[in-house]
Amino acid sequence: MTIQLPSLKLALVCGGTGAEHIGSIESALWLLSQFRADHHPAFFYQHPDGRLAEAAELPALFETWATHPYIKAWSDQSGAERCRAIFRQATAWSGAPWTTLTNNQWDLVWPAFHGRGGEDGSFQGFCEILDLPYAGCGIAASVISVDKIKTKSILRVSGLPVLPQITIDDWELGADDVLSVLIELPEHHQTESGSSFDAIQAISPTLAERIVESEQCLHYPVFVKPASLGSSLGVTKASNRQELIAALIQSLSLDRRVLIEPQCNWPEYGIGLCGLDEPKVSLVVGYALNPDFFDYEAKFGDQAQEDAIPAHLDNNQMHQLQELAVAAWHALDLESCARIDCFYENGQFAINEVNTMPGFGAHSVYAEAFTKAGLPPTALLDEIMAAGLERYRRRNRLNFGFKDRL
Repeated sequence: MTIQLPSLKLALVCGGTGAEHIGSIESALWLLSQFRADHHPAFFYQHPDGRLAEAAELPALFETWATHPYIKAWSDQSGAERCRAIFRQATAWSGAPWTTLTNNQWDLVWPAFHGRGGEDGSFQGFCEILDLPYAGCGIAASVISVDKIKTKSILRVSGLPVLPQITIDDWELGADDVLSVLIELPEHHQTESGSSFDAIQAISPTLAERIVESEQCLHYPVFVKPASLGSSLGVTKASNRQELIAALIQSLSLDRRVLIEPQCNWPEYGIGLCGLDEPKVSLVVGYALNPDFFDYEAKFGDQAQEDAIPAHLDNNQMHQLQELAVAAWHALDLESCARIDCFYENGQFAINEVNTMPGFGAHSVYAEAFTKAGLPPTALLDEIMAAGLERYRRRNRLNFGFKDRL
């Protein structure tokens, strides 16, 4: 049954200080063009330096975004034209941006952030402090799911399949300046694996131990991943010790926690979910992957291949993947919306990644997979927002008060 929401006054917030800034803008522009006609969205944009844009800045920014080569919010120019009129209305608010956003006049806030600085529980906590309902997962699920190490630890304890991994925290490296010393290794250390490894053993014995452990337990090739970056940003494939050392230095410069995983040659699939206790589940998406690496460019670049929706699976295989995604949804206490990516082949599974605010836009599979399952974009967005409103209602019926007995 499709949710029937009343008309809502919405605050749509995007941009942010994280590495996925451009993707956030793209998602927000697509969302703006897909909300039900009787909803009343207001558009807010956070600059990379953290400033919230004044309303007067936004029309010029829209024109920049509409022609930006990496912002693909619409499949054709007519989509940009339709959104331009909506954008004009959505930026007609007045007053200081932070005051306008926080004055509690909104029925719901939609944080269209991706990655750190918005999808990681920070903005969700901001909304709860201000007593504002919001779309997307709650604080705990957002904090956990943005971190691949935390996510897979919980999934593993819950009995759900994940790949083996080796993790490194920056505090394990030793002194605070270890990373800067590694980055500044002389050129011959960067190109000769023996020299590099000898230097690492002297500078950080723990890092050297992790490198050997990876070689013995995971075997090459491996993938080195910053724990808290999405869209495959910072992920590097390593086929030998020299490449592994370079990948670790790069990832540790992007995140304080890093994981190393073996290459998995099974096909990868994505499953969208929305709702609360009994989430609606999309068709399974079969990702069209470069056999070497599904990196940011492979996902979103001009040469990206078209994903299969639905995936080329039989009904039983599709049902197994959907059930696995629902199990992960409950294990991580996900709410409102999420996309779960899994490896699968010959009855074997491994959950790869959880996205608590899936990307939207011309190349987003999340909305398309729901559309082909019979839930078009406008109805999907209402489902996501209804879940956020219901979570708010449930939270407010709990007793968080403290009575002074003195």
